[in-house]
Amino acid sequence: MLLEAGDAYAHELEAGNPVAANKGFCAETTLPKYAPNGRLSPTHLRIALNATEEALSAKRVAASVAITVNGFPGASGSLAVVDRVLALNAVDLSIEKVDGVDDWDHDGKLLTLRWNAGFEGARTVVVSYLIERPIAGLYFHVADETAPNRALHAITDHETERARYWLPCVDQPLVRTTLEFVITHSTKHTAIANGLHISTTPSPTDASRSTTVYKLANHTCPSYLICFAVGDLVVANDGDVDGMKLQYLCSRDHEFVTPENLLRTFGNTGNIVRWMQDKVGYKFPWEKYAQIISPRIEYGAMENISLVTYKNVYLFNEDLGKDGFDKQVNSTNVHEMAHTYFGDLLTMRHFEHVWLKESWATYIDYCYSEDHYSHDEARLKIFQAMEGYISETSRYVRPIVCRTYESSWDMFDMHTYPGGAFRIHMLRHIVGDDAFWKAVKKYVNAFAGKSVETEDFKRALEQESGLNLTKFFDQWIYGRGYPKLKATYEYDAAKGLVQLTLEQTQGDKALEIPDVFEVVVEVDVKDAKGEIYTTEVVFNDLSGKKVIAYLRVGNAKPEVVEIDPRGKVLHSLDFNPGEAVLEATMRKGVEVSSRVRAYRQLIKNGGVNAYKKVAAALRDEPFFGVRSLVYRALEKEETQTAINILADSLATETDPRSLVILANASGAKDPRIRAGLLALLQRPSAQLSPRIRRFAYANLGRQAHPDDAAFLIAASQDPASHDIHSFTLTGIVDGLGQHRSAAAFAHLEKLLFELKPDAGRGVPEDVHIGAVMAYASTAVWQESALVRRAAAEKLASLVRADPSHRVQRAAIRALTKFTEGEAKPYLGVCGAVAATAFAEQDTAEVVKLVSGMRGDSKNVGELKKTVEDLEGKIRKLEDTVLLLDADRKEKDKAAADAKAAEAKAAEAPKA
Repeated sequence: MLLEAGDAYAHELEAGNPVAANKGFCAETTLPKYAPNGRLSPTHLRIALNATEEALSAKRVAASVAITVNGFPGASGSLAVVDRVLALNAVDLSIEKVDGVDDWDHDGKLLTLRWNAGFEGARTVVVSYLIERPIAGLYFHVADETAPNRALHAITDHETERARYWLPCVDQPLVRTTLEFVITHSTKHTAIANGLHISTTPSPTDASRSTTVYKLANHTCPSYLICFAVGDLVVANDGDVDGMKLQYLCSRDHEFVTPENLLRTFGNTGNIVRWMQDKVGYKFPWEKYAQIISPRIEYGAMENISLVTYKNVYLFNEDLGKDGFDKQVNSTNVHEMAHTYFGDLLTMRHFEHVWLKESWATYIDYCYSEDHYSHDEARLKIFQAMEGYISETSRYVRPIVCRTYESSWDMFDMHTYPGGAFRIHMLRHIVGDDAFWKAVKKYVNAFAGKSVETEDFKRALEQESGLNLTKFFDQWIYGRGYPKLKATYEYDAAKGLVQLTLEQTQGDKALEIPDVFEVVVEVDVKDAKGEIYTTEVVFNDLSGKKVIAYLRVGNAKPEVVEIDPRGKVLHSLDFNPGEAVLEATMRKGVEVSSRVRAYRQLIKNGGVNAYKKVAAALRDEPFFGVRSLVYRALEKEETQTAINILADSLATETDPRSLVILANASGAKDPRIRAGLLALLQRPSAQLSPRIRRFAYANLGRQAHPDDAAFLIAASQDPASHDIHSFTLTGIVDGLGQHRSAAAFAHLEKLLFELKPDAGRGVPEDVHIGAVMAYASTAVWQESALVRRAAAEKLASLVRADPSHRVQRAAIRALTKFTEGEAKPYLGVCGAVAATAFAEQDTAEVVKLVSGMRGDSKNVGELKKTVEDLEGKIRKLEDTVLLLDADRKEKDKAAADAKAAEAKAAEAPKA
């Protein structure tokens, strides 16, 4: 049987030491975080809000919350603090009165409720308060002089600890309550919240006002998943799945917001629900499944119970679908829906266990790809997950389960999302597919409606598979790091024997990373006849960190070597078996990761012949995903030959799914790249998506060609640049910022600071934020010190007074581009805004930006000349190196041929 969620902390403290300071992740003085006590437990919230048009416009909502609090059994008459005092998070709220307690006080952050003695059973506390311009949690979308056409609405977004800025509550995931919303609103507006729609009733005395009631009565909800929205919303209904209503909403901000586009965006939802119910073995628990899009949602999407919120960029139309954006939207839909089970139905006990929701949602997205897309597309997704995690480990390495963090928000990183997802993938292969999914179904059914810890999931897997997974969890979940494999390859033709040596090189005592991870690594060798030979390299405590494997092959010469060809082990790989094997693997490898790694190694090897092989294979590569990753590898290499391949590809690439990556990767300053980008932008519109145009325009600006400033300015004034999310205009603005010219600077200044009659800024907020950064990028290149200082002063005015926190943060970031002398006068205002204008979980990031306003005070003109001179010199040096390398190889080949001829002559029979 499965045990109830309980304390597994003793084991976690012993295995992998997750409470130890995590170097690079947080300060060594950081203390571990723990879930709160639960003796006084809120069990129900009845939230009443006066959210009329007038209230929303003023960003001022009168509210009350009736909190049902259960005392702990046996606590009646207790004088212990834990039995009679309950602290609610309530930041910057005007508390008017509290009924149902003996005493209370509010210090601006905590609302402390006190009873004279402990009690058993339920008590009701009613808090009446005023919400006024909250800095987080509840976001108002209100028209003003900068954006007079906004569709009025308000919406919540809480992860991880932001409910406290509008709702007095225990803002921790351990506390789960049932909910009731009573929202008074303008009759012309729509109101929606967690749970089932009970009623919408017009006021008997004022027809312009109505009251909408929603109840979440059959399920409990932690604070971070509470959600409501009210205002001018477009609604699209999409039928139901087994009686569960499907509904999609979006704020009515522009002409692209239509029921048709909402159905296009979320139209696959019903199919995903049916697939996921079958996969997880549990019927969808909610009475409705609503999805709402709003420009006030900042961090992508959020899985609130029965009401999922999305950032505005997810609204989708046919134009966006050309480059595969539809699958990205679908991927997010799957991820958020997976949280219905992993996060909503089964809630993490506290933030150290966040992988039980985010890693799982990421992995379910891979499983959906596995079941619905091509093998290569699914394998690409899990390979990129692995690489995403590995990329973060260059900055810090922490356990997946980890209590030592500065902010709970810090736990939502690449360790948690792809890093944890790949560990789940490994567990699936270790226990076997059948046992894995049976265990998952039992885990979900056993803990539905409860809080879970990592040990609960571990026990479910062990009980179904019969395996002891303690060491796996010690190494991979409670421990740090991953295997870094170094491989060497030898082939003995006379014996028909392949020798492969694998060594784990990751060991680091200071970071507590073990010398050996216990893994089994498969290896496939394919010969010239297409025959495949397979072996396993087994690492454990007995094997040590270096293992030599032998594989007997047939008479045909081995051509392709693939390490971990079925993608079962999280690892990095250092493997350079020579150009012949790399070329064959690049062309004939079965696994996506094998082909990508072969391309990358040849690119890294360099030399004329290696690049020729890469260019030839790239033209023949059938899978757009591999081509996309090769374009990225060429971008990073930055040699002239790599740039030439990118330039050639701009003329030949036709698949928009890889063309969007190529356009983004073509940022090198080079005449051929410029010509390729200009030609790309002249292609028929049917071949170009808004994102392709965005990256093409941005990288055209990076060319800094004198003729392109006027071209970019004209493009910015073309109405066609205002596509569904103004992606095209965003790219043009970015390009102007990189152009560095006085004309580009002047145009950006006008775009940023001149308001148009009846149109305000005339661009969406996302474009405006991009323009803030672009303006700073080009301002610092202006020759006049007075111009630069004036630009810094104007950016400081945005920090001080812009009504958007996102714009304020962008302006602070923009000021970090200036020299210390130019930015220093505004450190005070930046520091004040950083400390007061953002949610606590976001403050650290902004404070770091302010602290970073230090720089080299070298003359800007001198810096500009130095950069441009170096760009040209490096390019020339690369050409020289490649020519010398080719000449050396030709000489080496000639010498080898001469030596072979001498040997042959010596062996010839004498007359």
